[in-house]
Amino acid sequence: MTYRVGIVGASGITINTPSGAPPSPLDKEVFMSHVGCLSIIPDMEVTAICDIVPEALDRFKKNWGTRWPNARTYVDYRDMLANEELDILTVATSDNRHTQIVIDGARSGVKGIFCEKPIATTIEDADAMIAACEENGVKMSVNHTRRWSPIFHKVRGAIRRGTIGPLSSITAELGGPRAMMFRNGTHLIDAICFFAESKPTRVSALLEDGFDHWDRYRGDGGKLPENEPGATGLVLFENGIRALFRGTKGTLSRSTLELTGPMGQISVAGDEPTAELIMEGDGPLDLVRKSLRSENYQVHGMVAAYKELVDIIERGGESISSPRDARTALQIMLGFLDSHQDGSRLVKVPG
Repeated sequence: MTYRVGIVGASGITINTPSGAPPSPLDKEVFMSHVGCLSIIPDMEVTAICDIVPEALDRFKKNWGTRWPNARTYVDYRDMLANEELDILTVATSDNRHTQIVIDGARSGVKGIFCEKPIATTIEDADAMIAACEENGVKMSVNHTRRWSPIFHKVRGAIRRGTIGPLSSITAELGGPRAMMFRNGTHLIDAICFFAESKPTRVSALLEDGFDHWDRYRGDGGKLPENEPGATGLVLFENGIRALFRGTKGTLSRSTLELTGPMGQISVAGDEPTAELIMEGDGPLDLVRKSLRSENYQVHGMVAAYKELVDIIERGGESISSPRDARTALQIMLGFLDSHQDGSRLVKVPG
């Protein structure tokens, strides 16, 4: 069957096109936008898109009018849900505006919802979204994109096989001007949970200077870096793993993960297809460095996310990036806010 997709939010992550024509004979640059990914999946049709900014809809038509000539545009998502018989709803609005759209979408008769990260900015909102989907039999996944990354699965497989011994600590670092906790930090905080495979219990944190008023989310939905803090936080997990998250503006624009056990360490940098494995050599000061390279897959990232969503709609099951997984990352971020207000003491993870 053909899946009819409706999209709410027409920002760059939704409608961007490839950067330019590649040199011959190279072709088919990897798409980084929702519409771009949908355009290469058979049996997916973008039938409608909504944004409150008419110019954004004009850009959609300019970028994708040839590929989706019959897609209708809306400025009110409720009109789109009422007028279109959608199978899948993509929610790509500001961080703090996902909740009601997901709830209304779940009640409208769609089969699946793909929501941008973070899932929400309060536990109450996340719970309401999850409940609406469960009550209406709607499958949902959240775009923590690295959960569909081949290198992440390669590294987690190595850890599960005991390559570095029992995982004991995780260090995650995010730099650059957009090292904002909710907007971009959520990716690395979710990655920490992906590898820890345990329930977070307590956290402590210190926010970026100038954000002492952040006793709850007070951002602008992820638009301007100066309106959302970076943070340094400690996360303690039920299985004994300790994780350190550092989101620091004014540093190199880069994200890294270091996963350490008694027999070695694995380092993962951004979206690179390789990771570095460091283990002890023959002597106590000798180190052996090896590369872990993921297998090559034609389908990964957001393309894999959409294909997975179709699969769980048709066959049942849960996404590898489920809303409950996304809720856990949100718990940690809100716990960071609580800890900062409590003098950076260790506090219980909320919710």
